[in-house]
Amino acid sequence: MLRRTPLRRRGFLARGAGLKRTAPLKARRRSKADARAEWSEDDGKKALEARSECCERCGNGGRLDWHHRKNRSQGGGWNPANGLRLCRPCHRFVTVNPDAGRVGGWCVKPHEDSAEVPFEHWQWGPVRITDDTTTYHIVQEGQAS
Repeated sequence: MLRRTPLRRRGFLARGAGLKRTAPLKARRRSKADARAEWSEDDGKKALEARSECCERCGNGGRLDWHHRKNRSQGGGWNPANGLRLCRPCHRFVTVNPDAGRVGGWCVKPHEDSAEVPFEHWQWGPVRITDDTTTYHIVQEGQAS
């Protein structure tokens, strides 16, 4: 917005006069995002190592990468519900093909909660994962996803 009137100097702030004080902000309830922000990178990786020793997409062992189901740039953190252990080829496939990753649940959209969206596990089929456990919750065929 372009200001069309010139600024008028009203004088200097008197020495010792502070700025106007306002009431303190109200404390707000902790949101899910705040709770997930408590996970550090090391804590999240340790939880994933306890959950899986192989690629969660194809079952291969070897070098495994952390894959963020919701990218960090989209608000995803290091919480276990947002992470998968994937081998390099699977990680590359899911990263390069996000639409195919969303079909399998390996990627979630920015507005979705990664704890609520099941993903296709190589051994047990569609499963959900949560932050407070290292186990998989198998989604039954009749359950809504």
